[in-house]
Amino acid sequence: MKMISPMYDFVFKAMFGREDKTSKKLLIGLLNDILSSKGEDPICSVTYLNPFNYKEFESDKLSILDIKAKTEKGERVNIEIQVKQEDDFRKRSLFYWAKTYAETIEESESYSKLKKTIVINIIDYNEISESNKLHTHFKLLEKEEGFVLTNDLQIHYLELPKLPENKNIDELEGEELWIQFLKAGREGNEEKLKKLKTRSDTMKTAVESLETVSADERIRELQRAREKSRLDMVSKLDYAKEQGIQEGIHQGIQQGIQEERINTAEEMLKLGVDIQIIITATKLSVDKIKEIENRLKDKRN
Repeated sequence: MKMISPMYDFVFKAMFGREDKTSKKLLIGLLNDILSSKGEDPICSVTYLNPFNYKEFESDKLSILDIKAKTEKGERVNIEIQVKQEDDFRKRSLFYWAKTYAETIEESESYSKLKKTIVINIIDYNEISESNKLHTHFKLLEKEEGFVLTNDLQIHYLELPKLPENKNIDELEGEELWIQFLKAGREGNEEKLKKLKTRSDTMKTAVESLETVSADERIRELQRAREKSRLDMVSKLDYAKEQGIQEGIHQGIQQGIQEERINTAEEMLKLGVDIQIIITATKLSVDKIKEIENRLKDKRN
């Protein structure tokens, strides 16, 4: 049986977003390894705000599927998987944070009830080009003195390509192990997955969960359907782009022809050629010839 990549958003959500003990164990383990590396307190429990649901995938095969959860402190966590580079992804992350943050209070509640909101982006390309770190962590800081305005805003990026290549699996710890798991699962590298099983009970559970999800025929059918939808969309975009190029070329040619006719008409008018002859030669309308003639008169005046 071929493994399905855990970097498919719906596979990731099937593993980490189900209403069962295994998913919650994996999600808490993942969150604690990511957040503890940045000095955050451990998370003991989570409540899913959008648990895994087959219908969610069947109704919209191209939607962005994330995991939203609430901790025992009421803090919000939003995890998104991103495999292809997109324009303004950083702004999208900030928008997701703002949207989720606003959802932490009701309309009649005071701002003091707003809860810390954490957005975690796990991405399969280099987004933060300014840093070589695997994990970058953003907060609101005073520019010169560096103190934090509020702890309520946190945005994290974990970039798979930045996992150190010079480390073997025995040397990896915490979030590095999770990134190696995601990479090995995406590559279908059974040797690395087998090695990861020996590192910890949580890694063993993660690999076994991926095996279970990959063996689920409904998941495999969803994967085929979503891949078909993605390829169909790419095909349509390519076709639209090609049509746009062809239309642009045609418009450019027509514009060039029109400009040449206008230039010819101007030269003929300067020589005093009869308007009817100019119309025949350039195929411009009487009104267009008169417009050119008036423009030339204005220039002379």
